[in-house]
Amino acid sequence: MFFYRESELNLLNEDFDKANSSLSFIFARRQVGKTTLLNEYTKNKNCLYLSAFETINFLLLKEFKKTIDDFTNNKNEEMIKSFEDLFIYLGKIKIENKIVIVLEDIQELIKIDKKFLINFNNYWNKYLKNMNIQFIITSSFLPNDFENLAIAKKVDNKIKLKPLSFNIIQKLLPDIKLDDLMLVYSLFGTNPTYLKFYDTKENFFINIKNNFQKLDSILINEGMNIIKKDLSDVLTYCSVLHAISIGKKKIGDIASFLNLKSSYLTRYMQKLLDLMLVNKIVPINENPSKSKFGRYEIDDNFLKFWFCYIYPNINFLNTNKFDKILNDIEKDYDRKLVEVAYKKHVSEEIQNDHMSFLDYRPKKIGSWWNNKDIEIDLIAYDSKTITFIDCKWTKSNSLEDDYKALESKAKKFETQLEKKYLIFNKEKTSKIAL
Repeated sequence: MFFYRESELNLLNEDFDKANSSLSFIFARRQVGKTTLLNEYTKNKNCLYLSAFETINFLLLKEFKKTIDDFTNNKNEEMIKSFEDLFIYLGKIKIENKIVIVLEDIQELIKIDKKFLINFNNYWNKYLKNMNIQFIITSSFLPNDFENLAIAKKVDNKIKLKPLSFNIIQKLLPDIKLDDLMLVYSLFGTNPTYLKFYDTKENFFINIKNNFQKLDSILINEGMNIIKKDLSDVLTYCSVLHAISIGKKKIGDIASFLNLKSSYLTRYMQKLLDLMLVNKIVPINENPSKSKFGRYEIDDNFLKFWFCYIYPNINFLNTNKFDKILNDIEKDYDRKLVEVAYKKHVSEEIQNDHMSFLDYRPKKIGSWWNNKDIEIDLIAYDSKTITFIDCKWTKSNSLEDDYKALESKAKKFETQLEKKYLIFNKEKTSKIAL
């Protein structure tokens, strides 16, 4: 079953229809759906699929050659000893009708050859660009200097794959109770692989217990498995992600929680950013490269849940005391996870249907906070109007009091634009215009 990747499919199909060769990169963190997208895209195309995996250089090149030979019905004994040899060998393929070549998971190649992306520019120019091919590279690693690399200038499409839309949950779980939608979203995000474990006939918290209390459960080790695939110093990375999951979003707060210096954590934070496991956000009116108000958030809802509740409770899991964990989840699940997930959902709704909510197309939408104690959930604006948005998941004061509080906070944001206000409430997950 395939949902909601039409725009990416259209981009790839437009490239395929070009009269010359094309090069595309697809970046996404693990478990977002790169392979699923490409399987859908290539199902009716002639495709050579080269998937990198964790092994030594010699064995990987040997497997790549075997795959190429199987694709071309070639049985020669030519030796491939380097990545350059590999692309020379690829360049010799005789092609009548355009083919797709997928090089999947290049983060595994980068572990073998740190200069792979730098060298690939030469491989493309010398051996590949004049072939009748569509070359697609996928990676769960997006280096912060990618745009400065020579190969980035040759790319026809750079696709950063986003998670599926919130609406996918109801399509995959048509019998889900409406009251459980946001709870499930906060737990599993919109990942079809995870959502299939949810039993709509059971209570939400019983679902958590059924999926996580047994030590042989598929999901119980999922968070650790994701980290171990790409990171070596697992202890530090897991500790950082745990700190962020419980609300330590500033690098100083993370460092203080872990009893470390902020400067020590800098390279760890950059690696997590490169792997798209965390996002660094700044107030909507700040320059990301200069702002001192940066905050870190775990992008994936499931990973956030796992590091918030599973990772720190291994002892209870090992001693079969899951009820203690469940009590903690029931007590503060809304505050720790659902409120942030709800704000993410509201932002997505506004961007997908801006005319219904704002009556204009926003130039920008994002959160805002100052260096004291003022924070506004979302702000959207165009050249004329600015809208201040409050997202109310947990029970709050009267609507009038909520409005006054939002209006008061908005005064701290300097602007000459016409001000409007929106409050989204939990019950209808829709706007209240004020």
